[in-house]
Amino acid sequence: MRGSPKDLARWAFWVPFREALDPARPERLRALYPLWRAQYAAGGAQKQLIREELQACFGRSDEGLVREAYRIAFRVHLEELLLGKVGPDTVGHYVVWEGRERLDQALGRGKGAVLLLPHAGNIMMMIALLAYSGVPYTQYAARGLAPDEVAQANPETFGHNRWRSEARRAREDNEDRLPCSFLSLGTSVRELYRRLGRNETVGIGYDGRIGNKFAPFEYLGRTALLNTGPYRIAASTGAAIVPLFNLCPAEGPNRCQVGQPLHGDDWRALARGSLDQAQAWLRANPSHYGIWLAHARARRAVDDHPFFVDYAPDERYRRWM
Repeated sequence: MRGSPKDLARWAFWVPFREALDPARPERLRALYPLWRAQYAAGGAQKQLIREELQACFGRSDEGLVREAYRIAFRVHLEELLLGKVGPDTVGHYVVWEGRERLDQALGRGKGAVLLLPHAGNIMMMIALLAYSGVPYTQYAARGLAPDEVAQANPETFGHNRWRSEARRAREDNEDRLPCSFLSLGTSVRELYRRLGRNETVGIGYDGRIGNKFAPFEYLGRTALLNTGPYRIAASTGAAIVPLFNLCPAEGPNRCQVGQPLHGDDWRALARGSLDQAQAWLRANPSHYGIWLAHARARRAVDDHPFFVDYAPDERYRRWM
């Protein structure tokens, strides 16, 4: 498909604009944070999706939460431009630890840790903090452009063109400069087992849409289809489950908050324990989840496992029920 002005703007943001940023001058980046208001003003239909999803998940849809969702998202995108530029001496300008000792406690068992996080706050800057703190880290996530069949079926959302390709390549090149690893669905699960066996950490967005096996969970008062893989891997290897949360305050650096580690051989119990922690955090910080909720709903027809079954566009989701 041909590129749109939006695609060209995205490329300009991720490529030439990034070159002008200096991670040692955080005050310059922070001077741009208030520009989130322009993104909010142009939010259009996405704002309505955010309102509806916040109401469905948290019983709240006041405009303050929607505005806060845009503030957080804009800051996250700006700070992601620094990936590949920040280092051990500068990452602390943008993100700090809260509860690092819990992660050390989990790794002290010698069986590795599966780090579970929601798509909320600055995940990529959290990965930089882990990497530059000496934590051996592998992120398991979707990378690259959508497969051809998905792009052809959803051209506006996933269609391929030069500008989208160049922007995606630049983002992933910057990520690859971090001292950690990125693996995607094409990698054998045995590789994750090997890394946990070396007492390393594997990070997974538990609410992401990649995976081979999904199951229904009661989540934020609704029925969600979530990947069971992280819990099964932890149960079978003895690795700890460690919830991570990324708070994006109005002032100061992001805060990587480490939850209470869990371990055991019952994957369902591990899932319940980690999801309980995640739901408590999200209910306390609902605006952090607004953009992801809208993103997941807008893409509900892409595959057979929409995030929430109450907006499934057809009956395909029933295979997981």
